[in-house]
Amino acid sequence: MKKALPATKTLQSFLATAAHLNFTHAAHEMNLTQGAISRQIQSLETYIGGELFFRHARGLTLTPKGERLVPLIQESIHHLQASLEQVSDSPSKVRLNAPSCITSWLLPRLMAFQQAHPDIDVELTSTIKHSYEPSFETFDAVIVYGRAPKQGAFISQLLFEERLAPICRPDKIRAQDRVNGDSYELKPERLSAYTWLHANTQQSDWKLWLNHIKRKQMLNTSNQHFATLDQAMNAALQGFGIAIGDITLAAQDLELARVVQVSEDVVFSGSGYHLIQPKNRQSTSLSILLKWLSE
Repeated sequence: MKKALPATKTLQSFLATAAHLNFTHAAHEMNLTQGAISRQIQSLETYIGGELFFRHARGLTLTPKGERLVPLIQESIHHLQASLEQVSDSPSKVRLNAPSCITSWLLPRLMAFQQAHPDIDVELTSTIKHSYEPSFETFDAVIVYGRAPKQGAFISQLLFEERLAPICRPDKIRAQDRVNGDSYELKPERLSAYTWLHANTQQSDWKLWLNHIKRKQMLNTSNQHFATLDQAMNAALQGFGIAIGDITLAAQDLELARVVQVSEDVVFSGSGYHLIQPKNRQSTSLSILLKWLSE
């Protein structure tokens, strides 16, 4: 006869103790007594036939067996939660993480989604990092910038490709620099008469766009560098110069004429914004949200 599995509460107590390495702090998190936490850890150690923690006078440390067990139990509990959500009729939550630069595109879509699906609560957390290694310990899905992830453990959906063009505030364009009086398009040779705003010190966006229009030798003595694309675009909105911006992210500002595109030439950078999720942790709520954002 198979042994009965440890209770979910016991597994959660183990994870809390592994996180804090302190029975008192773990007991506080689990709303249990210190003695109850200690007994649950002992019962789990009996079940697996070995110690999970080294006990010291000043705290705990995980044994090698305990270190191996932590990610296995985390993944099992996440999978159980997702499985229960798929058959549950109760309101559900999707924890989403996204870079701050995508906020202007994402927020209107999330607001419309919440109105259409009031039973699904989307909890959005932003990061200032343009691209980073996604973590699914605290998020159900992550939007990342770059090329499509190739890890087999992930499901990746392209939301939109990055399309770059020079963008500037309209009142900063001098009339004599325009191709004609009916548009804000600049004569290519007059681009260097304005400050170029760069999203990084490598000036990669400007180099990519200039190469696209066959003017890769063009240089400018007036340059301003920033740490991110959204910082460069904010500088363009403030009237400090011309930025090579993503026209999808700038769509609202372009529509309201806060900024204008000073060239019709648009270049695909080869990167984009992807929503990724673990293959083994899918849910109906997340699938509905993914379909909404992809339309």
